[in-house]
Amino acid sequence: MKIFNKNIFYLFTITAALGLTSCSDDDSSDGLDNQAPVVTIHEPTTDETADAGGEFHLDVDLEDDVELASYKIEVHNDFDGHTHDRPFGVEQTIPWSLNQTQELEPGQTTYNIHEHLEVPENAAEGPYHLGIIALDQAGNQTEAYVEIIVGEDHSGEEHGITITDIHAEDAAKGSEFHVEASVNAEHGIQTISVNLHGHDLTPEGDEEDWTYSNDFTTYSGNSAEFVEHIDVPANATAGEYHITITVIDTEGHTHSEGSHFHITE
Repeated sequence: MKIFNKNIFYLFTITAALGLTSCSDDDSSDGLDNQAPVVTIHEPTTDETADAGGEFHLDVDLEDDVELASYKIEVHNDFDGHTHDRPFGVEQTIPWSLNQTQELEPGQTTYNIHEHLEVPENAAEGPYHLGIIALDQAGNQTEAYVEIIVGEDHSGEEHGITITDIHAEDAAKGSEFHVEASVNAEHGIQTISVNLHGHDLTPEGDEEDWTYSNDFTTYSGNSAEFVEHIDVPANATAGEYHITITVIDTEGHTHSEGSHFHITE
């Protein structure tokens, strides 16, 4: 009788333990974060160019449903084996390579990467991949890449798209910003896009962190003189701004060029 009772006790203990383990597993599975962050690269745009010693403007939005942890900026070459002449005055060029990680403050579900990425003076010309890798606190990871070009835009030459003679005038708050450029597209112009944003500006009082983005579809043919006037808000923050003009041809090829201007008081 005692052995029987002892066996019942052991059986009850094992059953209870299994029950507790099952409950614990259910609880942990309910709290898992399986959703990876979202990475949206606004700039640079595909095939955007910068000279060696110049810079690319980086404007990227990160978002996570629970909590972001860190992000990494990565640059590596996408050379196909051909080489280009060295920039004047540079004795030796090497492929540009970058790998830097930034930890984020706890509790953030959104973050905007807004900085200027300097291209080394001795960076070899050619296409590169710029990658943004976002990590959340649960270890989920998202990678997003865009191709950029140091030096001459050889992809633009291949597709027959050029954007030249960009003229972006400084403008006062509450006035109009005037921009013009000469556009050529061998396969025909489909869309000309314009993106404007401030460079390291801090709004004060009722000032606005002004950005502008618009697609112009009224231009067509193989060439056009792009001329537009854009209203500047009266409360726009004064300072340096960056403009990116992107041409999309009728076959879907794109090419971008950028410039700087100022909003004044």
